[in-house]
Amino acid sequence: MRHTLPTRRLTGRPMRMMATVVLSLSAGVLAACQTDGGPTDPFTELAAYHARNQAPSPADKADEKPKSRAQAAMDCWALAEKTRASATLDAKADFVNACIDGKMPPSEARGTAAAKPKPAAKPKQNAAAKPPAS
Repeated sequence: MRHTLPTRRLTGRPMRMMATVVLSLSAGVLAACQTDGGPTDPFTELAAYHARNQAPSPADKADEKPKSRAQAAMDCWALAEKTRASATLDAKADFVNACIDGKMPPSEARGTAAAKPKPAAKPKQNAAAKPPAS
């Protein structure tokens, strides 16, 4: 024989209290989801997301000048590794040198007088001032 527990139905005042609690919780959850002035259309939101995360075009990168010769060398080596992966090391080096010269302004290009000044030569001692060798 099967015994079942008697079920209790909520009616009257407990039912109204339960409905009030559920309604106030739902209102609180919906109030937390409110947006102020954002795009309401999903397609507009998706277009704005892609516009923010769009990679710069190659034309934008061409206008940029590297901050230093070392930065230009790193950029050119990375480009050589991507585009000329099967080339020999000498061919890559030639490509990198040409790339660096193309990226740097003329005043900082390789082989100019403005690159690095040479240190001054040391003065030679007079032969007469040397002590005699014993």
